Amino acid sequence: MSIEDILQALDDECRTECRDIFHRAEQEAKQIMERAQAEAEAIRRARLEKLEAEARSESISMLYSARLRSKNAVIAAKERIAEEALREAEGRLEKLRERADYRAILEGLVKEGLTRVSGKVVVRVDPADRELADGILREMGLDYDLRDDIGTLGGAVVSDAAERVTIINTVEERLNRAREKLRMQVSKVLFEGDAAVAAGGG
Repeated sequence: MSIEDILQALDDECRTECRDIFHRAEQEAKQIMERAQAEAEAIRRARLEKLEAEARSESISMLYSARLRSKNAVIAAKERIAEEALREAEGRLEKLRERADYRAILEGLVKEGLTRVSGKVVVRVDPADRELADGILREMGLDYDLRDDIGTLGGAVVSDAAERVTIINTVEERLNRAREKLRMQVSKVLFEGDAAVAAGGG
């Protein structure tokens, strides 16, 4: 399997898990919404039966309040599940160095960083990766300065000799990119949910 395939498989694995967890979040959010709507309907009926004129006004106010609470509960649930997904992914990544294919993963991350720099390069890695990275760079026949002065779960930071161009290609950076994508997905679902509430909430 090529390095590109390994990196793609890692990205696909992360995306698949995020989608699965995100789907569970949507189901949980749906249940919260249904319970809140049932509560709102019960409040509305009780108030309407008590005093026709005054209760109607009060029940409308309480209904909107219940809808607001349910909306906030849905938002909180989705954000919580999104954070759980990322924590789970980060937990697995903490054991990345234990994988048999970690050398290939590190090599792929280093090579990705090297695509945007030329000449002598500065490569920063975690002390735990120094020996492995040194072997990879020597095999590539590069003119390089290897430094083990960063703390990371894996990957590397690659710069040109003058350090004007720096490519951060660590595991944490990859996770942050996944976090941003997941946040965008959450926002999209919340926006669509707001539109549905607005359409049916008149």
